[in-house]
Amino acid sequence: MQSGRTLRPGDAGPSREALAAEERGRVSGRVQGVIDDQQATLRVANGLIDPYFSRLRKALEKGLEDAPVFPGTSLLHQAKTSWASQSKNYGATGNPGGPTPNAPTGSEQLQALQNRLGDSSGDYSMEGLRGRVQAGDEMQKLAGGGGAKLIVTLELHQDSDGTLRDAKLVTLSGNPAYDAFVLNGVPFSLAKLGAPPDGARGVKATGIHTLWSVEGRVVYFRKLKELKGQDSLYVASAVAAGLLAGRFEETTGEIEVIDFRNPRFVCQPRLLRVY
Repeated sequence: MQSGRTLRPGDAGPSREALAAEERGRVSGRVQGVIDDQQATLRVANGLIDPYFSRLRKALEKGLEDAPVFPGTSLLHQAKTSWASQSKNYGATGNPGGPTPNAPTGSEQLQALQNRLGDSSGDYSMEGLRGRVQAGDEMQKLAGGGGAKLIVTLELHQDSDGTLRDAKLVTLSGNPAYDAFVLNGVPFSLAKLGAPPDGARGVKATGIHTLWSVEGRVVYFRKLKELKGQDSLYVASAVAAGLLAGRFEETTGEIEVIDFRNPRFVCQPRLLRVY
C-alpha cells in the first residue's frame, strides 16, 4: 500500500534522493509481486504442493453443491451461447471445439465413411443419419455444460492449521447471485476440513495463501436410475423426437440421460496458485 504525505505552505518538499528511493521501492515491490505470482503458479503446475490442497478443493466443491440455477442461465440462453461459441471456433480454426484437435465425433466419422464409400448414387440416407448424429453431438455438448459459464477468482487466506482467516473475490462473474453464493459457501466448505500435516508443502508458518478459479455451469444430465414412472411420457416423447441421448459416466459406472426439464448448476473449483 502506498503512503502519502501532506505538505503545507512553507514546508520543505522531499529531496530528489528521497523521491528516487521511494520510486525504487515501488518498482521493487511490483517486480517482487510478479515473481511471487509466477512461483505460486509453477508450484501448482509442477505438483510441488501437499495432497492437503486436493482435499481442500474437494471440500470447496462439496460445499458448493446444490447450487440454484441462477438468473440469466436459461436453456435458451445456454443454447445460444453454445452455438455462438462453436460457430466462432469453427470460423477461426475450422474446428468447432477450438484449436486443440478433438477425437472425431460420431457425425465426423460418418462423414469420413461416406467419403470413403464415394456415395454418389443419390441415396441421401447416410447424409440424413449423419445429420441426426450431429444433432445428438450438439445436444451432448449443451447438456454437459457447453453453454454460458460463470467464473470467479477466489482468494483464500488460512492459518497454518487450516482455519479460514479471510476469503474474497478477486474477479467477479457478472452475476451477483452467483458471486455471493460462492463467497458465502467458503466458510461452510472449510468447517469440517482437517488441518494439513506437519511440514506440508505449500503451508507456511505464517499461514496458507491460495488463489482459485470457481467455474459454474448448467448441466442437463440425469442418472437413468432416477427416472420414475412419471417420466415415461417425457422418455417416450424424447425418443419419438430423436432427442433422448445419454452417456456412460466412467467414474461412477452409471448411465446418464439428457433431461432438459431438470437443469442442475455445477460448481468446479480449480487451484491456480499456492503462495
